[in-house]
This record gives sequence, structure tokens and C-alpha cells, in this order.
Amino acid sequence: MTTITGPGELVSLLPTLLGFQPRESVVTVLLRERGAVGAILRLDVWDLLGDVAADSTHDLARIAMREGARRAVVVGYAEDEDEGCLAVATAAVALEETVAEVETWIVADGRYYCPSCEDPRCCPPGGRTVPAARPGAASAWAVAPDPGASRAPARERRLASRAAGRWEDRAAKGLEEWRDASVRHWRVALDAGATGPAPLGRLAAALGDVRVRDALLLMLVPGSARAVRDALAGRDSPAIAKALGAGMRPSRPPDPGRVDRVTDLLVAVLEHAPERLCAAPAATLGVIAWWEDDPDVARAWCAIALDHDPGYRLALLVLALMDAAEPPR
Repeated sequence: MTTITGPGELVSLLPTLLGFQPRESVVTVLLRERGAVGAILRLDVWDLLGDVAADSTHDLARIAMREGARRAVVVGYAEDEDEGCLAVATAAVALEETVAEVETWIVADGRYYCPSCEDPRCCPPGGRTVPAARPGAASAWAVAPDPGASRAPARERRLASRAAGRWEDRAAKGLEEWRDASVRHWRVALDAGATGPAPLGRLAAALGDVRVRDALLLMLVPGSARAVRDALAGRDSPAIAKALGAGMRPSRPPDPGRVDRVTDLLVAVLEHAPERLCAAPAATLGVIAWWEDDPDVARAWCAIALDHDPGYRLALLVLALMDAAEPPR
């Protein structure tokens, strides 16, 4: 079973699932229990704006009820984006009569966005670029709703971004020393907390370094001090293998209190970080959710990471490991 990991990937796959590139269309994907893709329905934009709109919306809601849809994703394609947004909204209102959760998206000029979203983390100005489609047909939607990270006020994000840039610039003076200092920042934050945009910006910049990110994850595993040092040095050591065990799973249960603190910090970092630094905290949250046997939340965090950086390797690795571990259905 192929799993779609986010709205960007769904949008990229729709032409394959339909067998053609939709234009001047509203496409509704109905999702059943556990995210299995049900019917995929296409209407002309004017079916939802013209004289037959009442009949079209009635039929759409009736089919969704007959399918037993739990969720619906409505995607609009139109040269006139205002008309596309209105047609999508009309379909969504009808579906809300019979479907518990309805998402709406607009695709235009190779980009996609949610017309009702005001969160620049999700929908930056101009939308996101539609990613390249993966080969193969998709049969399940496996992303939970946003697991809980909004965006800080614009002024705080600007301050965090400046602090992140200043901290990144310091790496040029000595990368090894910078990595050690970055881990110290994270240790202090875990012990004493971190508030305010500047400290959160520094933490985001530190996490952008793969070795610091891996060291932070190892810090959650009891008795892994040597593994943390080896991760910072870039050594694939026996200490790291012992700390993580097989398949990147921790060999000893992480301390729940420490996990809670790092989760809160990572969410705060994600809320303040500049977009270019959002993939690392989101993917790290995905790893932690996977460790805690919460695959839906793990997939949701990985989807956020991949929306920010479609090639972010940690998120792709976690999704691959979860897919490999899922029993056949």
C-alpha cells in the first residue's frame, strides 16, 4: 500500500490518479476509515457556480455519504483563482453536511495553497511549489491533522530569524567549537527552558546542523553521553549503535520528562524558525512521535518537514521505516 504523506504529494499525484491533468475543475478525494482513498470525483468549476450548482452539490454530498467518507480533500484548478476558490468553498459547504472533516486546496501555476489558511508556515505567500510525483499509484492517505504548531507573531519570527542568522555566521569561525556550543545551548534549554525569539532562533540554527540534530536525539536516550560525543564528531560508532539499537529505535526508553521538555521546545522552535530551518525541528518531532508509537502524529510531523524541504532525509527515513514496519493489510 502506497502512502501519501501530505497535501503537496496528493496534489502531485492527482493527475496520475485521474489519468489526465485537471483544468477548470474541482476534484474531490473521499477518504474512508484509516485514510483509504475512496471515490475521486471531478466537477467543472461552473457546475458549482452556475444554475446547476444546487444539483451538483446535492449529488456530491450524497455520494460522500454513500461512500462512508470520513474525510474529504477538495482541490480546485482554475485560471481565475477567485472563481476556483468560490467553487471549492461551495463544494466544501455541501460536503460538510455528510463528512466530518473537509480540507480545501487551490492549484495554480504549479503551486498550491489552502484558500482559508493564514499561517505562512503552511501557506507562504504565493503558495508552495507542487512537488514532483512519486512513481506508482497511491491508495491511502496517512497524514493526521496538523499535530499542533502555529506560527509566532511576525515580529517575533523576524527577531528569531536574525538570531538564527547570527548564530549560523559563528560557525565559520570554527565548526567543531560551534557544534559543541550548539549542543550546550540545547542542554541549557532542556534544563532551564528557553523563552523569547532570540534563544529559539539560536536553537533552530543549531538544529539545522545534522550532527547537532542527531546529538539532540541521542541526548534523550539514558546513558548515551559517549554516543552524543561521537555524533558530534561524525563517527558512526558502536556507542551510537548501542544507544539506538536496531532500526534507529532507542535501546533504552527515553526519560518521559525529558521527552516532554524537548517536544515543547521543538514546537516553540518550529513556531519561531524561519522557513528554511523548519524541516529539522518538524522531522525531529516525527522521530520522537515514532519512538512513542504514535505513527499518525509521526507522519504528520514528517509531512510538515517535507513540505518545507521535500528531500529532507530524516523525514523520508522515518516514513520508510514506518512503512516497512506496518503489517500488510
